[in-house]
Amino acid sequence: MKRPTIKDVASLSGVGTGTVSRVLNGGSVKETTRIKVIRAIEKLGYQPNQMARTLAGGKTRRILFLMPEVRTEFHWRVMKSFDDFLDMMNYEMVIYPVFSDRRLNRLKKDSSLLEDSDGAVICTMNTGFLAKNNINFGNNVVLFEAQSEEFDCVYLDNIMGGKMAAELLIDCGSSDFFVISFEEENPILATENFEKRIEGFTGVLENKGYEFNQERLVYTSFFFETAYEKIAKILTEHDKPGIFALADNFALEVLQTASALKKIPGKDFFLIGYDNQSWTERAGLTTIEQPMEDMGRKTAELIVQKIEAPGQYIQPVKFLPKIKRRRTA
Repeated sequence: MKRPTIKDVASLSGVGTGTVSRVLNGGSVKETTRIKVIRAIEKLGYQPNQMARTLAGGKTRRILFLMPEVRTEFHWRVMKSFDDFLDMMNYEMVIYPVFSDRRLNRLKKDSSLLEDSDGAVICTMNTGFLAKNNINFGNNVVLFEAQSEEFDCVYLDNIMGGKMAAELLIDCGSSDFFVISFEEENPILATENFEKRIEGFTGVLENKGYEFNQERLVYTSFFFETAYEKIAKILTEHDKPGIFALADNFALEVLQTASALKKIPGKDFFLIGYDNQSWTERAGLTTIEQPMEDMGRKTAELIVQKIEAPGQYIQPVKFLPKIKRRRTA
């Protein structure tokens, strides 16, 4: 079978070969045109000549993806959509987990990882902490799940997500409100995302005249059910409490505890999670959806543009959360 060429892509998408080349190299084209070209590339299975492009631009075609340990389905889905786009553009994703001081120090002492990459994506990490450690990531950097005025970034409006959760729980008829969160002790991993969700949530409660204090903030773990007794106390001592779990994993612990106590979600208590992981629909969990695949793909688009067309304006890209309403609220 004949290998598709750039001319085939141009013909299928109804543009010139120069336009296809600009899309491949992150140049300036209309978004509608970019989408048509990308769809043609996907349909034809077109692969640019990597050797020729490397010789022409001196690029390694590798992008370093720095991240903490993969805690949830959220990270897997983001990485999958990120990698799918890079694969289509003939780039390679190199994952480097930074979950300890040892890993961080290795990155500081051995610059080969950064030097052998055309760019870096910093995912769900404390960028302020990394900056204090004087790691030079170069000019081609995109932040994921972080806001910045210095770097291209992709993030969700977490304050809005917290507000949406509070408003829905109030509408459900709750008057006692609780938050299930996670206290990060590792400064490398500590981000502001959970704090912003709490800020949005408590801000609405305060404006509506409802009480919320630190005693109503319950901490648990990503992997182990560590808050069973506290959750059980909430479910047995309060009438129709409204519970906001800052991650779907935490909401699962609430559902498991409620099942053991024979408490019915949506009747005896109201529960909202965060992420919209794949299992939440089967469980009937109302949750705040993050558009994981869209966020991962946009991050990949930004880093490729940084590499192929340097010198452009900083691009902060904000995504908005949506409520997926189901049985629990």
